[in-house]
Amino acid sequence: MAHSTACPGCGRATATWSTRCGACGTPLNGPKPAATRSGALGTTPQTARGPTTWGGGQAPPATIRWGGGLDVTRYLCAATYLDRAYAELLIRQIAAEPHLGVGAAPACDVPVVLRHAYVANARRHQRDLLLSLLLVLTLFSPAWFRGFASTPLLLFLSWMTVLVFELSTRYGRHLQNLRPNRFDPAAAPPPPNGDVAARLGEISAYAHGNVTAYSGYSPFVGYGVPLDSWSLTFDVTAPGPLGGTPQDFDVTELYEHVAQRLGTLSLPCLEIEERLFVEGTTVLGDTRFLADPLGRPVPRIAQSQMDELKRAPEEGARPYLAVHSTGWGGDLVTSLFLRFVRSDSNLCVEAVQTVLFPLDDRYRMIDTLMPRPSLRGTAELMTATLFSTPFVMLAAPVRAVTGFSPDYWITWRVRRQNKRITSLRRFDYGARWGVRQQAAGDRHQRHFQKADSGLALKMIERRALDALIEFAEARGIDVSELVQRQQLIVNNGIIATGGAQVTSSSIASGSQSRISMRLLNKIPLVNTD
Repeated sequence: MAHSTACPGCGRATATWSTRCGACGTPLNGPKPAATRSGALGTTPQTARGPTTWGGGQAPPATIRWGGGLDVTRYLCAATYLDRAYAELLIRQIAAEPHLGVGAAPACDVPVVLRHAYVANARRHQRDLLLSLLLVLTLFSPAWFRGFASTPLLLFLSWMTVLVFELSTRYGRHLQNLRPNRFDPAAAPPPPNGDVAARLGEISAYAHGNVTAYSGYSPFVGYGVPLDSWSLTFDVTAPGPLGGTPQDFDVTELYEHVAQRLGTLSLPCLEIEERLFVEGTTVLGDTRFLADPLGRPVPRIAQSQMDELKRAPEEGARPYLAVHSTGWGGDLVTSLFLRFVRSDSNLCVEAVQTVLFPLDDRYRMIDTLMPRPSLRGTAELMTATLFSTPFVMLAAPVRAVTGFSPDYWITWRVRRQNKRITSLRRFDYGARWGVRQQAAGDRHQRHFQKADSGLALKMIERRALDALIEFAEARGIDVSELVQRQQLIVNNGIIATGGAQVTSSSIASGSQSRISMRLLNKIPLVNTD
């Protein structure tokens, strides 16, 4: 049985050893938490500024803007009405989860999308209830009325139910309000209840934070597909051409210098932030990253904690300097993650490239949707629903039952999770996926998009390495080896086994390399949404 106490501020259940409520921050009375791992900087999270950006000496804005566009949010709101699986996944894995962190969602207002997801699922539930009733009548009316005279009428009513639902979805007020000239995030539907509203408030804090708790292999959840990575090491004790003893430096000075130099780049919507990536299975018992074991990981940490982790990174918590270039109305986000690790005599540099591809084309239909259905469009929809109605009817009873719990039986799931946390003291708090990335395609949609990503990465890498060389030269450190590495990284691209140069976007290197191709069978599928 899970052991918990109620928060005196908001009434939410918290673990008995918690020192602070994860929802409202109210201090709690109770046993002190277990000691954190070596290197802990304190016992409670501190208030910190949001992601830091630099732009030619100007004051940094409060948060990353990702270009300031609304199109990505608008498309994803429409996706909740057009894609049942996507809407259900949003609620089950993001909105209804009280313990998991939230992955990055560049150029997307996640709470607004989640509000539309709840409305879209409520509409589907109403349709499924009506179809379930019609299915029962269709199956048992021959026995009740001693004949099949009513069966055609019931099937016709079922078809009309599906058809009217599709027409009202595409041409009703919810989807029509998402058109380019009518979309207003502030006019999003209200949350269905107070509990959902509280969780959406917690989720919104992650958009202004500097911590990502991740699950699985890649820490860069939500930032797209990793393209390539490189690393280098050079001796910081080797004197430069003028001789003498190189000056010592703090690695935080290097982060600041590189960030300032990157901020002078002329790239579209270039934004820079410092972000900490924490492995989700390591945060339990560490109050720096998890204030309440029965809550979510903290969305941000203090700058002093971030600086200390730069000096002494841990196995499960590593800070990065993240550089993002947002283009095509927020549809394309190219990122480079840099990390500097200082030892007694060496400096290690790690860089990881990621790209968040444009959204799938099917989510853009809102831009081509007419205010009223045409005769041809109505005829096509009538034909499509005629074939899909039997499948939708058969699935309706199960969907109707599950639809009574808009949070997908959250009470039962939370009870099981709380037991694992309080009894086994093991739980993965990391985000599984990103709201924006889940709806993205798997490739660039335009040649210019691919060119923009490549150019942005080259310019960012070149400026970062130039800044690194400048920093080392100013402190009398030999940079001859570093200059050679810079030329290999910036100009040669990927170096395969045996010195072969590869410039293709799809590569395999080494003697045991294999390239596999997936063929997509373009077979028309029946819409059972």
